[in-house]
Amino acid sequence: MVPRTVDARYLQIAEGLRLETRELGPNALLPSELQLARRYRVSRVTIRRALGLLERAGLVSRRRGRGTCVNPPKLLRRPLAFTLDDDLHRQATRVETRVLRHEPDAEPPEAVRTALGLERGATVQHLSLLRVVDDQVIVHEARYFALPVAKRLDVTALDERPVSALLADVVGVPITRLDWEMEIIPAPRDIAAVLGITPGILIASSTYSQHLETGWPVETGVVSYRLDRVRFRFSSGDARWLVPPGRAPWAPSPPSAEPRPRSVHPGTPRPRRSVQRRRGR
Repeated sequence: MVPRTVDARYLQIAEGLRLETRELGPNALLPSELQLARRYRVSRVTIRRALGLLERAGLVSRRRGRGTCVNPPKLLRRPLAFTLDDDLHRQATRVETRVLRHEPDAEPPEAVRTALGLERGATVQHLSLLRVVDDQVIVHEARYFALPVAKRLDVTALDERPVSALLADVVGVPITRLDWEMEIIPAPRDIAAVLGITPGILIASSTYSQHLETGWPVETGVVSYRLDRVRFRFSSGDARWLVPPGRAPWAPSPPSAEPRPRSVHPGTPRPRRSVQRRRGR
């Protein structure tokens, strides 16, 4: 049985390296595993365990061929209040958008088909994007657009305007409803590869779909955040809308369909109807 003092040695080393990262500053390189092993007179296995703790805490990033570098301060993300672009713009943070893949006529996964209310055989436009701040990847986005909307979406303008703004111009009516779900998961290999992290490192995975004022879905996707780059803030004052069931906006309406009433924010009194009566003479 290994003595507890020996087993806990990597914890002491991790604490010492944590204090060292504060002095080094963002993007600085730590000594190599061999150099650290010699400094602390332990095996490289012990050093890897200590560095693994720092990596899972979001303090450092480890890359093959480059070594271990100190992470910059985390960005603040307020997903219920603003889009990613608006949020970072309000914080005077410049974000770069890199297109990894663009498929104008892609076969959607089953989850995407369900979220967009598509029939079998229908295709979508797929965008795979990386969001980069200060040469550091922070987010990967897999976005899917229903084709009647996507055909008018100019993805060549992504360098000048965010996707959310381009989408709003195309649909021409307000996007007023967001179905949104987030969970913390181990990064799959494909997502870890584009985010530049070790597979299995925890990430925040956000699945969403956007709907028009009428309730029709126009976009769905999955956003994967690096937890060592982003922190989140949520407010209880976010607006909520009634959820009208429906089909895609380009699908023909049944003959007996009646126009749906506009959604009313919970707690907002409905306006009273004004009626004019003619007085008798």
